[in-house]
Amino acid sequence: MPSHSDEIVPQVQQGVQALVADVTGADAQTQTAYTVELTLFRRLLAVGAALLRRFFVTRAGVRPAGPVLTPDGTPLRDHEPRSTTSDSVFGNVRCGRHDFTAPGQEGCCPLAAELSRPARGDSAR
Repeated sequence: MPSHSDEIVPQVQQGVQALVADVTGADAQTQTAYTVELTLFRRLLAVGAALLRRFFVTRAGVRPAGPVLTPDGTPLRDHEPRSTTSDSVFGNVRCGRHDFTAPGQEGCCPLAAELSRPARGDSAR
């Protein structure tokens, strides 16, 4: 999967073209409905995962404005975007996000809160 957000859009466009080819191409004339349905489902999941990844990459590209503080007012230090996996209906989607920490403090990710995502792992359902 492409890591740069500009590479994701062409991947999605190719995925959509493959979907159309699956139902209109010469091979479609000899496939069963089950085979076509399964192929479409798998390709749609891949396209959805790529689009969700693009969404996360786009949102993670914007650093939080102002200092990030703990509830008690301790300033947290920004790190380079860290890689994480977000579980979704499309499968595991890898993306980066800004993570903030301070000695003796639990780290936080403001983007996770903005997107109603847990600090790590599964999506809010």
